Amino acid sequence: MRLAPPYKAEVFRIRPKDFSSEVEAAACYIHFDGKYLFLHRSIGKPQECTWSVPGGKMERGENPLQAVIREVHEEVGLHLNEGRLEDIGTLYVRYPHVDFVFHMFAQECLYCPQIKLSDEHQDYRWVTFQDAMQLPLISGAKEAIHHYKALARNQTIARRPFYFLRHGETKWNAQQVLSGETDISLTAHGREQALSVKKRVSDLSIGTVCFSPLLRAKETKDIIGAGLSFAHLELYDLRECNGKTWLKMVRLEKGTGYEVCQNVKDFIAQAVCGISVAVEQEGPVLIVAHGGIHWAICYHMMLEDHPWKIKTCELVHFEPVGRHKWRATIIS
Repeated sequence: MRLAPPYKAEVFRIRPKDFSSEVEAAACYIHFDGKYLFLHRSIGKPQECTWSVPGGKMERGENPLQAVIREVHEEVGLHLNEGRLEDIGTLYVRYPHVDFVFHMFAQECLYCPQIKLSDEHQDYRWVTFQDAMQLPLISGAKEAIHHYKALARNQTIARRPFYFLRHGETKWNAQQVLSGETDISLTAHGREQALSVKKRVSDLSIGTVCFSPLLRAKETKDIIGAGLSFAHLELYDLRECNGKTWLKMVRLEKGTGYEVCQNVKDFIAQAVCGISVAVEQEGPVLIVAHGGIHWAICYHMMLEDHPWKIKTCELVHFEPVGRHKWRATIIS
């Protein structure tokens, strides 16, 4: 049976457990003066007459960087500047008939380049993302744009290891009610949780504790820090997101809601900013914050073998691996 596009697409930031792919693709969001290059597919080509950014399948033996440089040159005649090419991140895309890995890159042009189309495309346009959303896009492109907008921020996290501790239990945690930005204190059980993790923290020789301004994080910090000597730094950007933003993030993780709305983008940027400031402090650094902050950092780092949602008072060690990746380990 031949499937007619647009296919129903599911786009994930984290690889689903049942994801099975032998195909990888790489694409580049080329932009100039606030507009992005979109190509109109030729009649007779797969998903004909739809629009997409330059890119295509990786060939045998290629890595994503090599593939995107080749594809862009073949499709539009541009030579990407490898030194200025930004690695945005990876998505996992599911069509009804195939799963594939999608590597996203970006490059800003200092001047409007001359475009030379191959026979794969019949036209091109420089458009804003808002205008691109009105075009008949290739399946999964809308979802990818939303992820791109959330990930393509200039803020990065210094590649230094750090520890993260979610605050202890609150009354609303116990009742499974979203606390969000509401400032509530720990329960008796939450204080016990903080006491139980104190021994593990004392063994880490922490140099600085950075913490959220919300009461539940402060109380957790005070309990684990009693009798210990380290610097304290309250960071406003480590505060929790509101309940509506959290629900949108959960839908995004499950692949049931593709739109990385402005609130989610802003919160991810806030979380990355907070973590970035924290890891610049005298280490080892311990961050005492919230489940939403942990989720946002996992999204930013694209962690696969680690739960994005952690329990109250769960202690996690983050460490850089290689040039770009991160690893997170729960310390039990």
